[in-house]
Amino acid sequence: MAALNQERFTLATDDMIEELRNGAKNMNTTKSTSFWLSVWKTWCEGMSVGLNIEEHEPAELNRLLEKFYAEVKNKNGEDYEPDSLRVMIAALDRHLKEKQYPLSIVKDREFHSSKQVLEGKAKLLRQAGRGKRPNKARNLTKEEEEVLWKESKLGSSTPEALVNTMWWILTQHFGLRGRQEHHDMKLDDFQLCKDDNGVEFVQFTEGQTKTRQGGLHTKLRDFQPRMFAVGGERCPVALFKQFVSRRPQNLKTTGPFYLSIKTNRKPDDNVWFKVQPMGENKINNMMKSIVADTSLESSDKRFTNHSARKTVVSKLKKANVERSGIVKVTGHKNIQSLDDYDEANEEEQRQLSYAISGRNNFNPQPTVSTEFPGSQQEPLASSAQFLQPPRARVPLQPISMPNSSAFGLNQSSTSLNPTMMRAQEQNLLNTFNYCQVSFNFKSSKSSKAASPSVKPIKRRRVHIIESDSSDSD
Repeated sequence: MAALNQERFTLATDDMIEELRNGAKNMNTTKSTSFWLSVWKTWCEGMSVGLNIEEHEPAELNRLLEKFYAEVKNKNGEDYEPDSLRVMIAALDRHLKEKQYPLSIVKDREFHSSKQVLEGKAKLLRQAGRGKRPNKARNLTKEEEEVLWKESKLGSSTPEALVNTMWWILTQHFGLRGRQEHHDMKLDDFQLCKDDNGVEFVQFTEGQTKTRQGGLHTKLRDFQPRMFAVGGERCPVALFKQFVSRRPQNLKTTGPFYLSIKTNRKPDDNVWFKVQPMGENKINNMMKSIVADTSLESSDKRFTNHSARKTVVSKLKKANVERSGIVKVTGHKNIQSLDDYDEANEEEQRQLSYAISGRNNFNPQPTVSTEFPGSQQEPLASSAQFLQPPRARVPLQPISMPNSSAFGLNQSSTSLNPTMMRAQEQNLLNTFNYCQVSFNFKSSKSSKAASPSVKPIKRRRVHIIESDSSDSD
C-alpha cells in the first residue's frame, strides 16, 4: 500500500473529524439542545434516575417524561412559557435521534400519554395568561429615535456615539440581526463604491447568518442591499467613513469591524479605538447602552437589540414598501417570517381607536382619558366630532310599491311635478332604517295613456345605508 502524500493530504485525527461533524450543525440549534439536556439531567439528579435520556427503555422513558413535563420549572421556580415547552420537546427528540434512539417522543404512539401531559400543561398555562409575550422587543418611533440623536447617543461627537451609530445604521440598512452577525463582521466585508452618477454607497458582503449557515449548498441573498449617501450630518456613508478614519492605521482596511474604545486618549488624538476587538457582551447589550440615561430608559416599552431590526421593518411599512421588498432588506428567506413584525404602530392604533369611537377627524393631540366625552373638562375640540346617538332600530314592515300618485302624478295630470316628486320620494326613503334597498321608479301605464306627450320616467336606483342590525352578525 502506497504511503499517503502528506504534503498534499493532512492526516485527520478522530478529534478533527468530530470537530468537522459538529461544525455542520446549526450553532443556535446546538445551544438549544445542550440547554434542555442540562435541564433534563438536573431533574434526573433530584429524582435519582439515569441522566442519559437515550439509555431508558420506551415504556420507562414515557413514564419519566410524564413526570418531568409536569414538574419542569426554570431556575426561579417558575413555569416556562408554552412556546418554550414546544422547543424543549423538540430539543430532546433531536438528541435522541442523534443517539440512534428507535422511537420519537414527538411522533410515536408509545409516547402519546407523555405528549398529552405536555399538551395539557401548555393549555393550562395559556389559560392563565402565559404565552402572550408582553415583554417582546418593540420598535422605536420616529420621535423616539430623534431623542437618541438629540441626546448624542447617536452621532459622531464621541467614540461611544459613533460605535452606537454604526451598529444602528448597519443593522437597518443591511437588515442585520443585532448580535451574532455583528460579532462575526469584519471591515473587509464592506466596500466603498460609486454608482454611475458618482453617488457614493457602501456595499456589504454577507457572511454566515442564522438562516444561511453555509455548507455545500449555501444560498446567498438574491438582493444585496446598498447604503447610499444622502447628505447632511446624519449621512450614513459620511458616518461610515469617519468611523473608518478613527481606527488604527493598520486596521483601516481589514480586521474586526468593532474595536474596543481607547479610554485614555488625548483630546487631539484622531485614533479613537484600540487594536483589540470589542467584546461580545458589549455588542449583545448595545441597545441597552444606547437608551441608557435617556427618557427611553424609563419607558414602558422594552428595547433590545432586536428593536433596531423591528424599527427598519416599521419604517419600510410606513413607506408603503411591499412585503416582498422588505425581505430584500431584512434577508428573510420567506415572506411569512415577517408575521412577527406585523404590529400596528401607535399612530395606526390611535387611528383605529378614533374610527371605532366614531371620531370624524384624527388629530394626534394629547388627550386626557379620565374624563367622559362631552364633559366640560374634555380637551377635545367639539362635541360634534363624537358619534351621534344611535337611532332606534325599527323592525322592517312590508310595503307596497309606490304608484304615480306618490310623486304628484294622477290619472288626470298632464305634467310632472319634480319638486313634489323629490319630496315624496325622500319621505318614502326616510321610512327605512339604514337598510340597503333598491327601487326602480317609473310612471304607471295609465299615466302614459293620459299624457302621451310626457316622456316616461327613467328608472332610478337609490341606495340606502346598510343597517347595523344584530341579525346579520
